[in-house]
Amino acid sequence: MTKTKFVGVYVNETIKSGKVYYIKYKIKGKSFLEKVGSDKEGITAAYASKLRAKKTSVDRLKDDAPMLTNQKQITFDEAFNLYIKSIEGKSDTENTKSRYINHVKPVFGHLQLDDITSEMIEDFRNKSRTKKSERTKRPYAAKTINDWINILGTTYNFMINKKDLKVKNPAHAQKVEREKVDNDRERYLEPKELQELWKALEDRQNMFDNRVKESVTEYAKVFLALSLSTGARLRSVLTITKADINLNTNTITIKNHKSNRTYVGYLHTDFRDLIVQRMEKLKPIDYLVSGTPVEMSRVTIAKVFKKILDELFNHGLDEADSKRRVVIHTFRHTFASLLAIEGTPIYTIMKLMDHADISQTIRYAKLSPDSGRDNVLKLRLIN
Repeated sequence: MTKTKFVGVYVNETIKSGKVYYIKYKIKGKSFLEKVGSDKEGITAAYASKLRAKKTSVDRLKDDAPMLTNQKQITFDEAFNLYIKSIEGKSDTENTKSRYINHVKPVFGHLQLDDITSEMIEDFRNKSRTKKSERTKRPYAAKTINDWINILGTTYNFMINKKDLKVKNPAHAQKVEREKVDNDRERYLEPKELQELWKALEDRQNMFDNRVKESVTEYAKVFLALSLSTGARLRSVLTITKADINLNTNTITIKNHKSNRTYVGYLHTDFRDLIVQRMEKLKPIDYLVSGTPVEMSRVTIAKVFKKILDELFNHGLDEADSKRRVVIHTFRHTFASLLAIEGTPIYTIMKLMDHADISQTIRYAKLSPDSGRDNVLKLRLIN
């Protein structure tokens, strides 16, 4: 263990753990040697020095002081578990829990709430930019990184507002900038490409695996049919039941899990026979895609489509090119884009997409054939 340039801060470097920082200090004449953490956890010598200063002189740090000694010092992991329990049963709870366990907990879970700094979260954000998803082998999207940081901020706000802990929120937006998110996908599928995709589904057993069961092709076709008919989000499509389909009016009741409300979509005539055949096998509570009362997972449906979409549309595309990459969400974007191309009023598209406000829909206006040219030429100006 060797000294650093910071008083009372020591470092021990090993192949396995990297640089591990320790602090030495005295309180009321009693000496302490405390392990702070490793650089792999985002710990730096400067942070260890700041922690040592907190331990030895709360008064000197004033507003930056740790939680009062009569309050229980808890780890971020304990705080998160209290927060997640408070939102149990909400639509995004399981996703939040998964994001935390896989990405936030390894870095911050073991640290006490008042020991986490904005600088550590900035470092976490910067390192997250270089991480790649094990599933897609691509860098994580800006929105995904923001989701991880927001878990930190939301947990702090919960402890401050609901548990009355005297601690500052180091993940506040004024302290830690969020990644800039560009959600404007440029890629949508033309009708000819949709025909290619449908044919690929019908031929998928020959294309990829002769052992693939007929049922897999069937539920994939049902998923695509419902997606292109409604433009609904992935999970909304997966949770359409037989009871949600009204064949007399060709309407579909759709659950928006994001805002916890329902809205109405329509079954396109091109897919009516397929859906009718699927419904004949099901009970009212069964989901159309899974064919059972159990919702199919996102991963399962994504695996089926990834091979086909990559083969047909993504060959040779840069891994980081998310704007032109065709993914399952492209089906939703295709639905809205083709509506706009057909001249559908923007407010109608907004209603069919179940967007919360017009700003989410307005990007499709540029695809509309009604550019305003004819209106301008019809104006009576000087004659």
